[in-house]
Amino acid sequence: MSESMIFFTLEQFCHRLPLAQEQIVEIVHLGIVEPSGQSPKQWQFDVDMLAAAKRACRLHRQLELDWQGVAVALQLLQQVEDLREENRRLRAQLGRFVSL
Repeated sequence: MSESMIFFTLEQFCHRLPLAQEQIVEIVHLGIVEPSGQSPKQWQFDVDMLAAAKRACRLHRQLELDWQGVAVALQLLQQVEDLREENRRLRAQLGRFVSL
C-alpha cells in the first residue's frame, strides 16, 4: 500500500497554525511535535504533527495553559487513551473465558 506523505517546512507549518516560529520551536523542544531534521531550517512536519499541533493550540487557548502545561496535558490524555485501549483488549481476552 503506497501512501504519499505530505511534509511541511517550518514556514509552511507556521502558516497553517496560529503560531509564530518561536512558539513552534518551543513546542518541538517540549516534545509536543517531533519533526524530522536536525535544525529548524531542516525540519519537516507531517500531517499527523499538524493535527497534534492544532490540538495543542486548542488546549493552550481554551484552557489558558502555558506550553509546558499543554505538553503535560497531552501526555496525560495519551495515557488515558492507552489505558482505554488496554482495558478494551483485556476485556476481549477475558470475554473468551467468562461471560460478561
